[in-house]
Amino acid sequence: MGEKMKKGFTLVELLGVIVILGIVGVIVTPLIMNAINESRQTASDSQKIAIERAAKNYVNANMYTIDDKCKTAEGCKVSIATLKKEGFLEDKVIKDAITEEVITDSDTVTISKNGNRYKYTFNG
Repeated sequence: MGEKMKKGFTLVELLGVIVILGIVGVIVTPLIMNAINESRQTASDSQKIAIERAAKNYVNANMYTIDDKCKTAEGCKVSIATLKKEGFLEDKVIKDAITEEVITDSDTVTISKNGNRYKYTFNG
């Protein structure tokens, strides 16, 4: 009875905890990476939609002066620089959320007419 019990964890208990943490890490890491990739894809899609909407607003504001070529199926192009200069996009650096590449002012949106509707396609 004179001996005191030592307090603490045994090596087997510590190894068990480490193994459990490793298993949890293996399960959770792919889920987190998948969520990150999905959010980047969503952000990239939102950027493209915003740029296409800016081109749509540009066409609406310049409907009577827009080139006749835009009114065909072949279409015409409007640059990011033009959209920024005309105030339809903020004049700031835009980076693609997936690739982190800068969307340059020379990138364009193709505007073409499909029936009674215009179609806007970002070419970045």
